[in-house]
Amino acid sequence: METIRVTSDIMLVLNLANALALLYLQITAYRRHRHKSFLLLTLSTIVALFSLVVLAIPLFTPDARAWYAVIFITGTALYFFYAILGVWGVASLFRSYDILRQGV
Repeated sequence: METIRVTSDIMLVLNLANALALLYLQITAYRRHRHKSFLLLTLSTIVALFSLVVLAIPLFTPDARAWYAVIFITGTALYFFYAILGVWGVASLFRSYDILRQGV
């Protein structure tokens, strides 16, 4: 059981580090290019981080376990919203690149 907890903690830290690195790149790209795709991707990553924080609340606040159903539903709803924003941002970026490649 200890191995599962340690592995879970490592995955949480790696997920957080990955999200923060992507967020930095997205914010930098948005500041440079002011393209809506980078804004959508930035918002997507921020929502994903909120989802991660919400879902991690029971790990750090044992009293929150009584609210686990609400926490799980909220975290899942945020994750769903993150996925929509992420796909929308990537689709927007691909469309923009396609237009650029066509020289329009």
